[in-house]
Amino acid sequence: MATGTGDRLKRAKRLVTVQEQMRRTAEIALTATRERLGEIEADRARLLAALASSDHGPMLLEATAKRLRGLAAQATALESEAAAQAEAVRERGLAQKRAESLAERRADDHRRETERRDDLERLDGQVARASARTGRPGTSLP
Repeated sequence: MATGTGDRLKRAKRLVTVQEQMRRTAEIALTATRERLGEIEADRARLLAALASSDHGPMLLEATAKRLRGLAAQATALESEAAAQAEAVRERGLAQKRAESLAERRADDHRRETERRDDLERLDGQVARASARTGRPGTSLP
């Protein structure tokens, strides 16, 4: 039985490790998406600044407007992607907490099973010593 609890404990620890890796991966993806959003916002700001400072602003207005619409569409798509990724990070964090809780329960089970086995071994030793003194095998009562 102790081997079974030990195996379950090892599996639970591996699950915790996998959940940690999955959460980190989701966080990295979210960070990358947020960085892309920042880049798009910087592009938009540069376009508006160039348009405002240019003497040729009216001639570039249509091309700039088209580019700004494209950037806005990209930003909207990335914002919804970032929201989904933020939810995935939250879910991964919760899954990691559940896995950690499971690992703790398995560690407690393993500890209790080990203690029970040790107690039984001590009891068997006491019975063996008592039976050796009385000359009756396997009995602890007179």
